[in-house]
Amino acid sequence: MERDRQHDDAHTEQPPQDTEQRPLGALAVTGFLTVTILVLWFGMYALNLARS
Repeated sequence: MERDRQHDDAHTEQPPQDTEQRPLGALAVTGFLTVTILVLWFGMYALNLARS
């Protein structure tokens, strides 16, 4: 009898809550690197245009 009760309880359990959060640290690092690379890229491009 106890075994059947445990089996029934397993089906009525709620699914685990979605506790995933946005990886803000990874997004910040990616954004920082993107901005840095773009600034350096276009800075070098501007310097090359100014030299020629």
